[in-house]
Amino acid sequence: MKRWPSVTLVTSNHQKAYEIGEALHPYGITIKPRTIELDEIQALDIAAVVTHKVEQAYALVKGPVIVDDTGIFFVGYNHFPGIFSRYAFMSLGFPGLFKLIKSGQRAYFCSYIAFKASAKAKPVLFKGVCRGRLLRTLRGPIKQKMPYDNIFIPDGDTKTFAQLGVAGKQRYDHRSKAVRKFVRYYLTQL
Repeated sequence: MKRWPSVTLVTSNHQKAYEIGEALHPYGITIKPRTIELDEIQALDIAAVVTHKVEQAYALVKGPVIVDDTGIFFVGYNHFPGIFSRYAFMSLGFPGLFKLIKSGQRAYFCSYIAFKASAKAKPVLFKGVCRGRLLRTLRGPIKQKMPYDNIFIPDGDTKTFAQLGVAGKQRYDHRSKAVRKFVRYYLTQL
């Protein structure tokens, strides 16, 4: 089996890089974050978007690489905001979002981690989902790159992701679930 000397995480979101690094730390896997803006294809399917991004990232890095893409989905809306979560927030802000949702409305986050080991390797995808409910008030410290953390309470808790902090969030969250699946795969390749 092949062990890659290091894996590069390509993202322009420093908070995402921190969370992924923290999720990998207990397994002794380190990443090299690279801040690169990747083009996103316009698609409703997160798997298609993340596959395109990992191919693009590999072409730039020319080594083992992972990328992440995440969306939040409001139950009752068809794929919204989904893959366009960042754009929805940038356009609407919290006041606009609060006009669309009800307090207690069901929602879920869906993350994909995509890994590409070599030029000839096909991307391998790892999915994580976290279900919960929405609030129409802000709770916890606001992170500019992860605004939905202030209005989302995961099933099994009474606090928002923002109130839980990174360690508390990782007990439930979608990204950590996808990262753990990646770890299981990665460790089988040693």
